[in-house]
Amino acid sequence: MTTRQLALALLTSIGFHAFLLGNSTFAADAGALHLQAQLIWGTDSDQPTDKSLKRIPPDLDKRLRRIFKWHNYFEVTQTNFVVSATKPSQVDMSRECRIEVAQQPGGDVEIQLFGKGKLVVKKRQRILPGETVVIAGDDKDYNAWFVVLNPLKPR
Repeated sequence: MTTRQLALALLTSIGFHAFLLGNSTFAADAGALHLQAQLIWGTDSDQPTDKSLKRIPPDLDKRLRRIFKWHNYFEVTQTNFVVSATKPSQVDMSRECRIEVAQQPGGDVEIQLFGKGKLVVKKRQRILPGETVVIAGDDKDYNAWFVVLNPLKPR
């Protein structure tokens, strides 16, 4: 075999392996669910003491005010993540708040909300495009916290 034939065989082999790897990655991602999670703090206080908190967008504020009693809502954190069809995802929203999301047979997802390491809410439902899922945490005094999940379009 000449050097040229050997190089061509090597490049063909590399290309074939790259094709297989690319397709297996695509296949593994085919049933993935892309989500955005926001940790929201609801309060009757006008201004939080933590200056890193920002007011939530007006459309979300309006939706939360229709459901819950608090006057002001602030975003603590926001993160995007992917839930594979076969493995649950754990997302730390803060030092004290974590969610676990797992796809279930039939198109539902199971969402578990943990506060200070303890399970606070376990919810099972379908997340449809354009739909918002709100999971409420503890309600203390004039404050509460929520996790808001929104489906994202895969890249």
